[in-house]
Amino acid sequence: MMKFSQISVDEIDVVLERVWLHQRNLSPVFQSPYYHPAYTRIMAVAQPDVRVLVIEDHNQIIGFFPFQRKNALVAGPVGGSLTDYQGPVCSPGMTLPVLEMLRAAQVHYMGFNHMPAERREFAAFSWEQSRSLTLNLAGGFDAYMQTLTQLRDASLFKKTETNQRKLTKKAGPLRFVMESRSRDDFLALLKGKSAQFIKTVGAKHDIFAVPWIRDAVNNIFEQTSPEFSGMLSTLYAGDHLVAAHFGMRSGQVLHYWFPWYDTDYAEFSPGLILLAACAREAQQHGITLIDLGRGEQAYKQRFATDFIPLCEGAIAAPHLIRDVQMCYRSLRQNLKQSAAGKLIRQWKQH
Repeated sequence: MMKFSQISVDEIDVVLERVWLHQRNLSPVFQSPYYHPAYTRIMAVAQPDVRVLVIEDHNQIIGFFPFQRKNALVAGPVGGSLTDYQGPVCSPGMTLPVLEMLRAAQVHYMGFNHMPAERREFAAFSWEQSRSLTLNLAGGFDAYMQTLTQLRDASLFKKTETNQRKLTKKAGPLRFVMESRSRDDFLALLKGKSAQFIKTVGAKHDIFAVPWIRDAVNNIFEQTSPEFSGMLSTLYAGDHLVAAHFGMRSGQVLHYWFPWYDTDYAEFSPGLILLAACAREAQQHGITLIDLGRGEQAYKQRFATDFIPLCEGAIAAPHLIRDVQMCYRSLRQNLKQSAAGKLIRQWKQH
């Protein structure tokens, strides 16, 4: 019989962490840095309402489920919208009683939007499916290129090389650094990414203006362990930083998180040059998978050779809460796609 114990992150001692790390070996998905206990620890420093359910079966610890209490009734994923992989670190072969877990978490509602679909007990409560596109580099860059060529247009990297030559001609020699520890470049990326958020979706959606998020990302940048680290990659043209990316690495997996490029050089697609360079040098740095995260952006589809299925939904007790949310989401989606929705968006833009 399964048992759940709720603990604080501070209560995760050396023994519990060792078990957690062992559980990560039970699924390739768990190799994502989001499932490393260091990520949960950092989020707990940034937001003190992070808790962990310890999952036991027949008096043996079989998993951990980090979550974040939003209030007395509602919980969500650790790190909220920052977190691209969510859910328990426990063998996918174990079917967890999710409603019992909800009671153990002492809430009535728990939403998720980046849950691996292999967690069937959560997928049963989902209302939407998505995927996280990936670059499989386990066989090296040449093998990746061969797969990419078979899947879609082989000209992607030729176009990127042409843009490299044009950018070099205009701005100077290119210099790519796969793993940079430059704080100045890290801060430049955050500044550029904030400007991008403000320009494209408005100042209220600039996540780096939120103190706890900025603190957490700064903390991740400071991590340098091979098993969990912040990873900054930069591309210079002459003396100018034209593109950068900040993500997280755990072992052989790089999660591509916050890419940015200088729009003054947009005609040369410096962001694509940067991602192509990361793919080329991945093997030299022991990286076998670059995970681009959820979303169907064109650049992700052009570079990806595989994907990880995800789902979005919620568990709730009573079920009525979840049913109301599903109805609300459906109404919003229908309104968005309707003529009235288009008129409302046009009105907002004026």
